[in-house]
Amino acid sequence: MSVDPDRFRSVFGNFATGVTVVTYPSDPPHGITANAVTSVSLDPPLALVCIDHGTKSYELLDGGEVDGFCFNILADDQQHLGEFFADMRDLDPSPFESEPTRTEATGAAIFEESLAYADCRLHDAFPGGDHTIYVGEVEAADTLSDGDALTFFRGDWGRLG
Repeated sequence: MSVDPDRFRSVFGNFATGVTVVTYPSDPPHGITANAVTSVSLDPPLALVCIDHGTKSYELLDGGEVDGFCFNILADDQQHLGEFFADMRDLDPSPFESEPTRTEATGAAIFEESLAYADCRLHDAFPGGDHTIYVGEVEAADTLSDGDALTFFRGDWGRLG
């Protein structure tokens, strides 16, 4: 017997997570808010993100338009970025134009005011229901701030610290 999707979401909503914006080296630039992310391995350095099949991010990765992505771990004052890339808020101009960014190995945007980033080349992909699990090999990473983290818990944005 399968668990009802609303119950499943409610149960896992009790798992507090950090918030990332995953960016891609696409033209025009693209990003998505994701909290289904984690480190996988130290040797080699691997991290994963789960991407919904109904998103532009999935189209870019599945179609081979991009071969990398960058995790931007958001600081507590970057909720606007989390909301924008989750299609919950309009911002004009786009954060790719208004926020300080740079690129590293993959060419994906790094938001310079985030807590940290991990820039990855696509290493592998695994189907997982209505999502695909993308594993990236980290080619560049750094901590950018010692601030507090933006969190997500029970459907609400929060702060750690």
